[in-house]
Amino acid sequence: MADESKELGRIGFDGETPLVREPIIVKLSSFKNSKYLDIRKYYDKDGEWCPTSKGVTLHREQIRELLQIITDNTNEIEQWFN
Repeated sequence: MADESKELGRIGFDGETPLVREPIIVKLSSFKNSKYLDIRKYYDKDGEWCPTSKGVTLHREQIRELLQIITDNTNEIEQWFN
């Protein structure tokens, strides 16, 4: 399997226009025969979105654990921001 990636979604964009200085792009990626979910801030460099070092790359078990934490704490998370 060659190293590859597939963009799943963007946070902080209105279409192609960023709403924040460093929007987030969520991707599925592979590296050295391992698969990951990459959640990373990006910056505009001469019209091209480039990844920053600010982000997290998760493997399968970490994704399940993160989803469980968010599911178990959705109400508390929402109350925090209200």
